Amino acid sequence: MKKNRILKILTVSLVSGLSFSISAQEQEYNFSLQEALTYGLENSLSIRQASMDQDIAEGQIGEIRSSGLPQINGEGQFQNFPNLPTQLLPGEIIGQPGTQIPVQFGTDFTMSGTLKLSQLVYNQQFFTGLKAAKSSRELYQQLRLKTEEDVILAIAQSYYQILETEAQKSVLESNVDRLNQIELLLTAQYENELVTKTDLSRIKVNKVNLETNLKSIQTGIEQQYNYLKLLIGMPMDQQLRIKDPGNLDLVELNNRNSERETPVELMILSTQQELNTLNKKQINAGYAPTLSVFGQQMWQAQRNEFDFFKSGRPWFQQTVIGVQLQVPIFDGLQKHYKVQQVKIEHEKLKLQQTEAERQLDMQLQNAREQYKNSLISVRAQIENKNLAEEVLHQTQLLYKEHVVGLTDLLDSQQSFRDAELNYYRELIRYKKSELEMLKAQGQLKSIINQN
Repeated sequence: MKKNRILKILTVSLVSGLSFSISAQEQEYNFSLQEALTYGLENSLSIRQASMDQDIAEGQIGEIRSSGLPQINGEGQFQNFPNLPTQLLPGEIIGQPGTQIPVQFGTDFTMSGTLKLSQLVYNQQFFTGLKAAKSSRELYQQLRLKTEEDVILAIAQSYYQILETEAQKSVLESNVDRLNQIELLLTAQYENELVTKTDLSRIKVNKVNLETNLKSIQTGIEQQYNYLKLLIGMPMDQQLRIKDPGNLDLVELNNRNSERETPVELMILSTQQELNTLNKKQINAGYAPTLSVFGQQMWQAQRNEFDFFKSGRPWFQQTVIGVQLQVPIFDGLQKHYKVQQVKIEHEKLKLQQTEAERQLDMQLQNAREQYKNSLISVRAQIENKNLAEEVLHQTQLLYKEHVVGLTDLLDSQQSFRDAELNYYRELIRYKKSELEMLKAQGQLKSIINQN
């Protein structure tokens, strides 16, 4: 009886645990664009790696700074001499001129302990290197900003791509519903011998084709959701859906003609140029002398028996305090060639800056033109869609009155479907051109705060 009760408790616990695990795995997120961007900025693996690079830069600054702090080292040594070292003494000391007398000196055991202290007083390379390390901190901050911009752009583009594909799915579903209605009508007419079997078969073929396309689109949507999860740093076992933006079709040209802010790409190149200048100074600083102070305290004991830790036995001390000056004289022109390389790198960075500025100017002008053209195209597609819908409605009425044939009805349906798809495609192209515009202006983060 007791055994059955224990098994029951274990079973209930196991089932509860599995239920909790399944419910945790099946948590569903329903994101707007702004929510997806906020989640991505907090969880993106790319941004987390950029943050780690910042932490590494901080560690490098501390590493360089530590070389200018006091350096203290301890050293201990034990020596055993099974054969004592032998020295040759001149025979004159014992009245045997012209000979050498071998003599062994020392004890069987020797132990010593040394404490060393050194402090850098002046080293121009150290101070310049410390400035360069602090500039690298700024560089990694800018690289993180660049990573954040890249993530925002990728997330927004993926979000709009899903919207476009979802719109395609919705259009096809609507057309399948229309074909289902027509199929019911034609089936009744065929049974009453008002239409041919060919007409009915054409409807079925069209419906099967649309349903096949629907399945492919659904697979594509799931793949796009998986890609969006990857971008925002969400585990693949979580459920993700995006909200209908509602005002997606509210297109207007406003607040997109302002001058751009300094792009992070130019900020990065400017910081790299600053680091290059500091690198040149650091190399030239290698010609300057280095001054440091040092001290050393040593304790040594010599024994013929291993009794170093016995009290009352002598330990001999030695203390050294000094100043060390190192003056570089000739290094085989090593620093000279390093400076030449840095100068070439400096010129190369200047060219990269010029190229980047021109490229960004081009991107901004192209984005403005594409933005305006997309706005015109969206408005044209709205009119085209409305016109195609009106034609379809009229054709449906005429078909019911047997004024037009099935071919005309299917053609008008195809035209309306194409018009809807073209409208959504152009609408998403407009939203993507808006993203490119914001990117060229250095204002991508502004979309996080948009309503």
